[in-house]
This record gives sequence, structure tokens and C-alpha cells, in this order.
Amino acid sequence: MEATDNPRDRIIAEAKTMFFTYGYSKVLMAELAKRLGMSKKTLYQYFKSKEELLNVVIRQHGFDIQYEVERIMQDEELAFPEKVKQIFSYVGIKLHDINPLFVEDIKRNAPSGWQQLQKHKADAAFLRFNALLNEGVRKGFIQQEANRAMAVLLYASALETILNPDFTQQVPQELISELPTTPGTVFDGLVNIIFNGILK
Repeated sequence: MEATDNPRDRIIAEAKTMFFTYGYSKVLMAELAKRLGMSKKTLYQYFKSKEELLNVVIRQHGFDIQYEVERIMQDEELAFPEKVKQIFSYVGIKLHDINPLFVEDIKRNAPSGWQQLQKHKADAAFLRFNALLNEGVRKGFIQQEANRAMAVLLYASALETILNPDFTQQVPQELISELPTTPGTVFDGLVNIIFNGILK
């Protein structure tokens, strides 16, 4: 979301930048108010608590992704391979915005924010990706006999890898050292394996 003259929108945009960059716990409402050039009292007139503000930021980020993905999916002039490329490129870029430490932080310290993130992840995996696969089958780009349910679960696992720090903590260190380091590049690699496989 771009900053506007609307104070509420400005608060959300600045909070998003600070949360995604520094993590949830390290952002103080007093510092946020200072950066916005307003008093903390004014800030609390728009949001009752930092966690309420976090929930709005996560919800808005999810809606932004949903809106753009659905816009691409509904573009009848785009060939299916280009549509897939644009969708995953966009989602990868949006994931680059998120510091992995932010995800771990809200899981530990902001339960309602964590639940919001989980909901958007489930919507992305089980609704929009499934719709994309169905379109690919209809247009002849994906094999009719392909197990789409399995592909959706693999995609959901890709999101889980990126957005659940507990998952990656289970991975042996020798494998962790070979993984890409940003959410966007991890996501790109997983999606590439889902669509193209690893066989020569």
C-alpha cells in the first residue's frame, strides 16, 4: 500500500515497513508515531493496540496479493504459461518484503497476527493455486491425469517452508546451508520443482 494523505493509510504503510524490516517486537508505537510526525495519543486514536495494527497490516498485505493474483488470473489475453510466470513472480516479490525474523516474531508474540498469516497462506494454497491448476488442465497445459491435489499440497508445503520457522528448524544443517536465504528465492525454487521437476 502506498502512503497517502489519509492518516490511517499512512500509519498502516509505515507500520508495514517497520514490522517487515525490524520485526514486530522491536517496533515501538512511540517510535512509529515519531516517524509519522504525530503524537502517540493520535496514533492510538486510530489503532487501540500494536497487535490490532499488526493484524490490519497482515490483512492488507494479503488482500494486495489476492487482488493482483486474481487480476492476472482473469486476464483472458494472457497465455497460461505467461499467467503462471507473472503470478509466481509477483508472489515471490511480495514475499521478499517479509523478513523471516518477522514471521518467527509474530508466531511467538502476536497469536492473532499469526492466525491471520496462516489464513492468507491457506487461501493462497488451497483456493487460488487450485484454480490456476484447473485452468491449466482446461487449456491443455497440464496433464489431465496429473494429481492436482498432490500439487496443491506441495505448493502448500512450499508456503509452509517459507512462513513457518518451526518447519525449517527441523531441517539438517547440511541441507539448510544449501537453501536460498530469502523467502522469495526459496519460493521460486520450490515452485520451479513443482512445475518442472528435477529429472533431466
